[in-house]
Amino acid sequence: MMRGKLDPERLKNLVMPYLGALNPMVCVPPRLGEDAAVIDLGCTYLVLASDPITGAIDNIGMYSVNVNANDVACMGGTPQFFLSVILLPEAYTDSQLQKIASDISNEAKTLNVAIVGGHTETFPFDDPIVVGTMVGTTDTVVTSAGAHFGDNILLTKGAAIEGTSILATDLYDVLKEKVDLHLLKRAQKYLARISVVEEALLSREYATAMHDPTEGGIAGALNELADASKVGFSVDTDKIPVSQETRAICSALSVDPLRLISSGSLLITVPKNTTPDLVESLKKNGIPVAIIGEITEGRNLEPAKQDELWRILEESP
Repeated sequence: MMRGKLDPERLKNLVMPYLGALNPMVCVPPRLGEDAAVIDLGCTYLVLASDPITGAIDNIGMYSVNVNANDVACMGGTPQFFLSVILLPEAYTDSQLQKIASDISNEAKTLNVAIVGGHTETFPFDDPIVVGTMVGTTDTVVTSAGAHFGDNILLTKGAAIEGTSILATDLYDVLKEKVDLHLLKRAQKYLARISVVEEALLSREYATAMHDPTEGGIAGALNELADASKVGFSVDTDKIPVSQETRAICSALSVDPLRLISSGSLLITVPKNTTPDLVESLKKNGIPVAIIGEITEGRNLEPAKQDELWRILEESP
């Protein structure tokens, strides 16, 4: 079994049939391609997302808050409450645990999120794992399943933001012999770009669908959104922004940036007639955005069988 997310067919067959009791308050249940669940409370909608951080070591606490906040925001929700399960190798010190906890707290403060619970324990494995759960509320629900034929596909910022930061940090000793050090230092700072909460909340009144590209990168996220919406897509890969730092690191490691974990960018589908308004709103708020294609019947970009991050980490000494 390959490391990383379970492939869609196995997930559909082995996990999705087992969803406990039916509850009419659940208006967005677990579905392929969706970023979070939505519960109708009558007065508002509760949005809940849960995700582990398993591919990063440094800054794992910061990633855990942002990745889960992104999932809530992609459904139109404002992140408000966070729980974390911190699983530590037995050799971890108190100072290492304190850094994870303080990173979680600092990032939560930045997003105005309260930490309301969780669990911490040690276990006999090599690297730490943080499993986060983010809870938020919204009056406007956006899903990955709402894309319509003819909608434009927009991408904020660019491909492989999270992957670039992880590789530049965790494989620094390998990359410093292959990549300009100034460029490598800039790439390490990409972790500051991985929140998409601002652009998601700006986009929710325009979007027919939004999706957070995580494992599998842009290629995977496009296919997940298309699966959820039961549509296809046509994208011009030359229009997908890939930064100088990302290109250099991916070239040095023979990594495909379109199939590398991409938290920090946001896929948005939007009708053609309102696309200019959304583009203007995002750019006015300093968020780069590109129109990379449109929703069609076919598909012209295959998903990755495994995220490039897992492949390259397995191959690294």
